[in-house]
Amino acid sequence: MSNFIIPLDMGDAAYDRSLFFLRKFIGERAIGKTVAAYIGGAEKKIVVDAGPPDMERSLKYHPYFKAEPRSPEQEMAGALAKAGVKPEEIDIVILTHLHWDHVGAVELFPNAQFIVSDVELKFAMNPTPCLYAAYEALQLGIQPLFLKVINRIKTVDMKEKEIVAGVRTIPLPGHSPGGLGVVVDTDEGAYVIAGDAVPTYDNMKGDPQSNQPYIMSGVYTDMEAMWKSFELIDEIVKGDIYKVIPGHESRVFEKKRYP
Repeated sequence: MSNFIIPLDMGDAAYDRSLFFLRKFIGERAIGKTVAAYIGGAEKKIVVDAGPPDMERSLKYHPYFKAEPRSPEQEMAGALAKAGVKPEEIDIVILTHLHWDHVGAVELFPNAQFIVSDVELKFAMNPTPCLYAAYEALQLGIQPLFLKVINRIKTVDMKEKEIVAGVRTIPLPGHSPGGLGVVVDTDEGAYVIAGDAVPTYDNMKGDPQSNQPYIMSGVYTDMEAMWKSFELIDEIVKGDIYKVIPGHESRVFEKKRYP
């Protein structure tokens, strides 16, 4: 069996579009998805990202990101059930970064090893103050959820790293200092699970009228690094943006499986 990706719908939220598009669509509201992914066909069962926390925590600490009530199929266990797998069967959870909406269900995986970059973990413990909320930082008197599985976290360097045959992490900094992407080799070539390095397909389409091959996200720690991450992803997928699984793209769910 060759490797494949099943996108996992982690729910909807209303947001200002400028959150995902730098200096564009300010004040324009939209509904977006939060996307996780299951990688099948590999020698280990792998999940990429763990979605947002429960509704009470989301609304308490992140009222600006107006989460919609989730259906049972939009909870991690329900989404995985649609993919034919149970949380306790997952061997590895790769966290693209440690923002609150990507680590919410980490405690659901009792047997998994967690992988995150060393740079990201170090930053998450002492983030720049303007990013305290994004990391649910200790400095706010909150315990970040990723700390509940800290004994099972393995860090990787910010360089390409094979996790299992046909699945590797790549550094995609910019949105966060230690962001990772996951490259999955399939029968139809390489796909990239990008996390929030690419929020939507439109970021990859860019703005040709303004001679911009990409549109930057409105949330970043290093704009130049983010740009280079877009270039790296584009190179890996050979310009086919639909071989990218963005972090907040509803159109991902037009297919149940990639490829």
